[in-house]
Amino acid sequence: MKQRNTHLVRGFTLIELVITIAIIGVLVGAAVPVMSKILTHKARVATREEIQLLANATLEYFRDTKTLPTAVSRLSTRAGVAGWNGPYLAGVATDQISNRNGYEVDAWSRPYRVTRNGDRLTLRSLGQDARLNTSDDLTLVVDVTLVRREETLAELKLLNQTIGLYNGLHQLTAPLPQLWSSAFTVLVAAGLLPNDPGLLTDGWGRAYTPSVAGGPLVALVSPSLAGVTVGGGAGNGNGNAGGNGNGNGNGNGNAGGNGNGNGNGNGNGNGNGNAGGNGNGNGNGNGNRNGNANGGGNGRNR
Repeated sequence: MKQRNTHLVRGFTLIELVITIAIIGVLVGAAVPVMSKILTHKARVATREEIQLLANATLEYFRDTKTLPTAVSRLSTRAGVAGWNGPYLAGVATDQISNRNGYEVDAWSRPYRVTRNGDRLTLRSLGQDARLNTSDDLTLVVDVTLVRREETLAELKLLNQTIGLYNGLHQLTAPLPQLWSSAFTVLVAAGLLPNDPGLLTDGWGRAYTPSVAGGPLVALVSPSLAGVTVGGGAGNGNGNAGGNGNGNGNGNGNAGGNGNGNGNGNGNGNGNGNAGGNGNGNGNGNGNRNGNANGGGNGRNR
């Protein structure tokens, strides 16, 4: 008779199993909080980055429409707003949990809150705790005041350079009227400006005003930017010539100030000119037998 070789395999005892399970439980208990913190940090970083994208898109939306969006969705879809030239967000995807536009919800799939107050728009995520006005909130305020200022300064530069160009050609024979709307009509008719009513007002919708009261228009200022003069100023100067001839004068003019010019004819003459803007003014004048010379100047702001 043959004997069978049997090998007994020893299993885990109950005590060993309990100890193993306890060790695993301790490891899991230690790992879960760490993983939770890592995931929360990643969610907050992703939400901050997305809020910054929304803020940049809001500024572009405002540049085109001159209004602030009422919701994040307005940055991606047209809603009958004049000037809308979007979408202002690229690569729109659907959030799998909320089934909404991915840009409309944060990393926890909850909608962003949008509030407007004057020139400010606040973008807010309630964060992980989903409660309003706690330290967990993620908030970014978009202020479009700088956009209004930027556009106003650029527009003033264009308008005052155009006024200076016109005055250099026509100031003595057909000076611009003081009222900007009337002067604008003249400049449009002369082909120097497009017939765009938006050029009548600054970034806040307030009408531009002359830099110097009285006399022909030499430069514009914005009532929303007190004390700021941008662009070219034109000046008028009077010179005394020693004889018959033509005199040329160069002068520097400051807003509301005076510029000095020298002229040469058959004799020598000196003249003073007023400039409506900051810059340099060049003037040409004709002297007569009585020794009087008149000069108009164009200025370029520095």
